[in-house]
Amino acid sequence: MRGKTRPRMRLRMRGSRLSGCAARSSGALIGVGAISCLHMAVQGTLWADGGTLRVANVPMGAYRVSVFTDPTPIPPDSIDVSVLVTLEGGRALAEGLEIEVVGRRLDGTGGEVRHPATRDQAEDSRYYAAKFALGSEGLWEIRVRLRGPKGEGETVFQVTVQEAGLLGNPYLILTLALLPLLLVGWWLRRTSA
Repeated sequence: MRGKTRPRMRLRMRGSRLSGCAARSSGALIGVGAISCLHMAVQGTLWADGGTLRVANVPMGAYRVSVFTDPTPIPPDSIDVSVLVTLEGGRALAEGLEIEVVGRRLDGTGGEVRHPATRDQAEDSRYYAAKFALGSEGLWEIRVRLRGPKGEGETVFQVTVQEAGLLGNPYLILTLALLPLLLVGWWLRRTSA
């Protein structure tokens, strides 16, 4: 047994060809990357009552208010305005509140759109949510009014309402992001054969 040595695995490169081990490793990396991208894309659709942060920790009496909208971009036929209200210090959720969401076009056309935000509409019990349609594209002002036993107030922000278009589809974006990885994996597999 003294004179025998164990065979060593080597990464051989002949021009642009990789050995079988390197091709398998790169295939595994591509698979992990694809799963990671898919996880990130799906994760955004699974988290309800959140979305794009529009207003953060605005004081209203003894409350701190954060407002989120979903989806992004906001289409004319649906908007989810989610409101997270904590007591000052952020250690407890506020209860027993009346929250109203009012939308109006900044160009003055059309009337106001008013909807109450309730916990019943929210998919996450920590939020108050209002789900409704704005009805038309353009620049909108969204006003969130809050009234509760420990104070009241309002906050305002603007959103652009538009159709998402072709690149608004998350599955198309995911496919476009994974296509280069798939092509590299195919090329590595083909050249290692």
